[in-house]
Amino acid sequence: MGITHIFISHASKDAEIATELAGHLRNADHETKVDTLDLGLGDNVIAFMNKGIANAAAVIILFSKHTPDAEWQKLEIDAAVWNEVAQDGGKCIVVCLDDTELPPILGPKVYGKLMPGNQESLRKLVEDICGVIISGQTTSSVVAEAFTPNSKNPFRHLRAEFFENQPELHAKTFALPDAVKVGALEEMKPCILEGSRGTGKSMLLLSLRARNFLLRCSSEKNAPQLFGFYLKLTRGAICNAGVSFEVEHLDPTTDAVLMDVASQELFLQIAESLFSELMYCVKHDLIDHVRLVERNLCEAAEELLFDSTDRKLVSFDELQFRLSQMHKKLAEFIRRRFIYGENVSVPIATFDIEQLRRVVDLVRSHTLPLENSMFVVLLDEYENLYPYQKRIVNGILKLGPPNISVKIAKKLASQDVAGTTTGQELQEIHDYTRVPLVYNVEDPSQQKAYYQLLRHIIENMTKLEGGYPINADNLLPRFCDSEVDESLWLEEVIKLSKITFAEFENLSIEKQREKKRYYGEAATYRVLFGKGGRQPEKRFAGFNELALLGSGVIRYFQEFLSVAYHLTFGANSPPQGVLTLPPDQQSRAVHIVSQHNLTTLSKNVERHGEELKYFLLDLGDCLRHKLLKHTSEPEAARLTIEDPELLVDKTMAKLKNMLEIGEREGVFQTKEGLPAFKPKHGSDPQPTEFNICRVYAPVLQISPRLRWRTNIKCGHLQRFLELGKRDRAIQELKNVVAKSAKEIVAQGELFSPPEKRK
Repeated sequence: MGITHIFISHASKDAEIATELAGHLRNADHETKVDTLDLGLGDNVIAFMNKGIANAAAVIILFSKHTPDAEWQKLEIDAAVWNEVAQDGGKCIVVCLDDTELPPILGPKVYGKLMPGNQESLRKLVEDICGVIISGQTTSSVVAEAFTPNSKNPFRHLRAEFFENQPELHAKTFALPDAVKVGALEEMKPCILEGSRGTGKSMLLLSLRARNFLLRCSSEKNAPQLFGFYLKLTRGAICNAGVSFEVEHLDPTTDAVLMDVASQELFLQIAESLFSELMYCVKHDLIDHVRLVERNLCEAAEELLFDSTDRKLVSFDELQFRLSQMHKKLAEFIRRRFIYGENVSVPIATFDIEQLRRVVDLVRSHTLPLENSMFVVLLDEYENLYPYQKRIVNGILKLGPPNISVKIAKKLASQDVAGTTTGQELQEIHDYTRVPLVYNVEDPSQQKAYYQLLRHIIENMTKLEGGYPINADNLLPRFCDSEVDESLWLEEVIKLSKITFAEFENLSIEKQREKKRYYGEAATYRVLFGKGGRQPEKRFAGFNELALLGSGVIRYFQEFLSVAYHLTFGANSPPQGVLTLPPDQQSRAVHIVSQHNLTTLSKNVERHGEELKYFLLDLGDCLRHKLLKHTSEPEAARLTIEDPELLVDKTMAKLKNMLEIGEREGVFQTKEGLPAFKPKHGSDPQPTEFNICRVYAPVLQISPRLRWRTNIKCGHLQRFLELGKRDRAIQELKNVVAKSAKEIVAQGELFSPPEKRK
């Protein structure tokens, strides 16, 4: 299932309607081309029309009273109709914008009418077009159905939120994960977990949450004593102030008030989380308790936190209610102080790191099973905070031990703040351990740990849901037959080997096998995609192949399994016996998940999602060209920036931002999951190499094996993002990447833009 390309033809006076329709079709997972969004000043209009119509599965013709006088649109209509009839090309779909009479040749192609400004009419038209263009469902709808909570699909448990009130299910499904990472988490030294979307940051944090950890370790002898309590970080009530706090500093008075109020609110939230987790564990008999201990603890907590000696609180419920009342008072203070400008006092001024330590000591002294436990604050989504709020969290991380430990989860490439509220810089290694959560599947040790983790998840999920006798290889069988014609495939292998057929025949059997292994994958792609015409899909099946495509990200692998199960069994349980997902359904699932992750970039990435998607498509276009044309190094989705020092230059700000967003969202990865494109200081060395995440390889039609590098300069990538330069930049890069290094040197070609060449 490849991307569905749509081309919109319209008169210039109907541009606004065309742009709006294109936006809705893109949101419905269709790759949609329209000149108002894709054609820049200086671009070749004829080339844009030819390419758009030739590649389109459908050409939507917006026909109105302006069409008869629109010379460019009439050319597009003629080309589209001829392409459909004579070339078996994309379907022509006519949408009438008014009652203008149609020419006879377009009469049978009318599929709808659109009333400008009528949103209901637009919604129905988009649904009708989607129904005409594709049979069945969109990729996103298939993925959504695969993760329906009430189905029998054992692989549907994708997000951490699913386990919120099911700690036993979480403990059984995901424990024990990678021992190296968990080992660092269970130490007193604070940790910062970094990963892109879907790398399991929240899952790992939640594995230390008391309700999950105690269940997991209940049967283990000499299990480490740990009591973790979880908090998803937000900007809190300060969002109601009506002021932007994105900058590090405002005026001194406001800075001081903000720091104080935010500190009070954060420590209040942590205290709530601590007592909430303790209350859960007590109520569910995960911790032995006596009613009198609960009452004594609540009375002591009231005196400590609220400076009260009334001793009225007798239960955790009452204590939690009292804490929630403090939240209301803080929110009221913020509104009155910042919105209405009143001179009001902060309702509390006692919550700080010392107070938090006292609260933890209080819980230890009143809860005997926890008197020797390590208390761990689990803070998720650090990237959501304002800079000054991050300094508060950094202060807890630096000053918490040995009373409490702090574990923080954050997205890669999110803004770093090294400062603390105490004026001390936060230092890696000395103050905390950084735990990267993207596995480098090309590193043997990391690949082994990643594959073991995936096998563990498979076994636990299938055992938990249906008690199936399963292992990964039985679940995911490989294809047994050849994917392409053997003679054509061997012909491509010999071409890549730069020898004649006779010379190949004279090689030893071992040497022949070596050539086939070395160039076999690239040869398969060339047979599939190198001859033009209707392109089939590359096949993917088997545990190792799906694990590689997951690119070290647990979520992607789990999406493959869940969708493959859905395609095979729907929402039902499989027949009795060994659970198996057929190779053809695995391959369909891979293409659905790949396309889904590409098309949903527009929805999931705020502001820059559409731009990121096209940036990725353009890179994929060039790398696919290299895969099909390069004489010796075709599999090269590993991009090496030759002049990374330029990324700190202001002229490259757009490129730097795009690469940062791409890494944060998991589109790009760097070696061993190291944070990329986000130096703390301008003088810091920039990374030179980044890879396109393998989950996008099927939809981009490039190899997921990153065997060789493609060298490129910042200036060229920057031109991909500049209006009017994109098409020329793509064509230029295509011309260069297909050549060998010797040819480039001989011809004096560089990867920099033409205007930069000497």
